[in-house]
Amino acid sequence: MPDVFVRTKHRKKQENKPICKGVEQLPSMNLNLKVGDPQQKNNIVVFFLSSDEKKNDSYLSFSQALDQKLVDVSEVNERGFINKLKVTNNSIQSLLILGGEQILGNKIKQHRIVASTTLIPPYATVLLKVDCGEQYRWSAQLNSNVDVSETLYFSRGNLGKQFKIWDEIKNISNELRVKTLTSSVEEIYKKRKNNIQEIESFFESRAHDIGVAIGVNNHIKSLDVFSSNYVLKVYLKKIIRSVAINNFKKINHKSYLKTRDVHKFLRLIHQSNKYECKKVDEGTLGKRIRLNGESINGTVLYNENQVVHCSAFTKDVLAC
Repeated sequence: MPDVFVRTKHRKKQENKPICKGVEQLPSMNLNLKVGDPQQKNNIVVFFLSSDEKKNDSYLSFSQALDQKLVDVSEVNERGFINKLKVTNNSIQSLLILGGEQILGNKIKQHRIVASTTLIPPYATVLLKVDCGEQYRWSAQLNSNVDVSETLYFSRGNLGKQFKIWDEIKNISNELRVKTLTSSVEEIYKKRKNNIQEIESFFESRAHDIGVAIGVNNHIKSLDVFSSNYVLKVYLKKIIRSVAINNFKKINHKSYLKTRDVHKFLRLIHQSNKYECKKVDEGTLGKRIRLNGESINGTVLYNENQVVHCSAFTKDVLAC
């Protein structure tokens, strides 16, 4: 079985967890991660994860592809399908679309949330799995553009659970006192983005950082690891915004989170059950592994013997 992350001093010997056939043949996930010191702004605590291993990739991010007009996004047909969008990569590079990215615009019938991190090969068209991020709209304007949100969906651990997502959007709208006629998660972010600008600007990654663990108050909420420092920089602010939007509080007391808490989270990933997803999106690159432990869940996307993106989240029952 592949070793998910660096072994820490505090880890005890664990029995191998059951995995689906095929996972044991996957390349090692030992990234030799080093956990940086905590950095705190208000009640948001960030730990950067670094690696001395040199990684080279040529992935094109979704926002870059849209800016350069190298990607086309549309409904699968005139009637549309809530959980699918047609995406064409017109670039010579592989296109990386992160789980939780919000695809916006009136060209599509409603805003969508990408269900899992996906890598699309050059000059390929795929049907992308998505969730609905705007419950009360189902109409399109053919001459309108498609855009991507400045933030990821605020509860990425529940991607793929449509009714849960609708409930979460309704609850955060009420909690933040934001009115949105179409129950649009993007409208909620736009009306509260000023509250988190100071937080997102506070945290800056270093040259060898390839990942980030984020805590709120005294609990680790999420962890993301990428193939390189470049990809981390592309998505860092989006990740911080997604955590801060429904956890923002101006508090003065210092968090008790330490590097050992991140090591504990990494051990939970290592000890989790790992299942290879057999039904990946047709025409996409890589293999996808689901992580499921007692207190965490997540996914890992592999391609060409390296981790493209690993994301893990504290389950709701332990969320602060």
